[in-house]
Amino acid sequence: MVIYGGESIYTYLLKYEHKQEIYQLPIPPEKMTTKSFNSNKIYETVGMGEINIIKGIGLREISMSIMLPNDLSLPFVQPKYSSNTIIGKPILYLSKFREFKADKKPIQLLITRILPNGEEIFKGNITVTLEEYIVYENAGEEGDFLVDLVFREFVEIKEKTLTSLDENNSTYTLSVNRSVKDTPKNYTVKSGDTLWKIAKRELNDETKYKQIMEINNITDPKKLKVGLVLKLP
Repeated sequence: MVIYGGESIYTYLLKYEHKQEIYQLPIPPEKMTTKSFNSNKIYETVGMGEINIIKGIGLREISMSIMLPNDLSLPFVQPKYSSNTIIGKPILYLSKFREFKADKKPIQLLITRILPNGEEIFKGNITVTLEEYIVYENAGEEGDFLVDLVFREFVEIKEKTLTSLDENNSTYTLSVNRSVKDTPKNYTVKSGDTLWKIAKRELNDETKYKQIMEINNITDPKKLKVGLVLKLP
């Protein structure tokens, strides 16, 4: 674990569940922008002018600019977050960005923060689709690339029929059939398990290890016994 200058360290991971791969951005972006949209509608009425009809909250959009260095020995390139994360040269990420879009599969954007005291905090875990990426290559930068990324929040739904209106106010239906992973109700602890790993693997959310502790009355997560049956939230 590396702490620089007494500042918090952010790590950005892209988890590709479809192939059980986790890619770490070698250099975290200087900033990330999250936009929250809603689906409010404005209508023109006789006598009242414009009115705003409040709808539900929309999907979030996340954007960032990243640098992909060709030289991974540079001092500002982060060490691997864990042994199973993948860090590579620009061609690896550029090919994966294309693959994410071609496969039409969502990915997980995981953002962790390590405080100056060494405490690790999960700042974000959101399922997204890669909506857009723009690649910049400047002459004389020895194979380094700059990439603008735009992600959109992704929400899976079970089979359902949606009714909507087109621009001519004609009704039509859209059948949606997307499977969701069923969360097991119980889990039997195996050798090498930790609550963090169990939450990550079984619930797809590392931060839920605290919920597992609460519902199973666990006070010391380091004393997990092999064969113990845990209730999962």
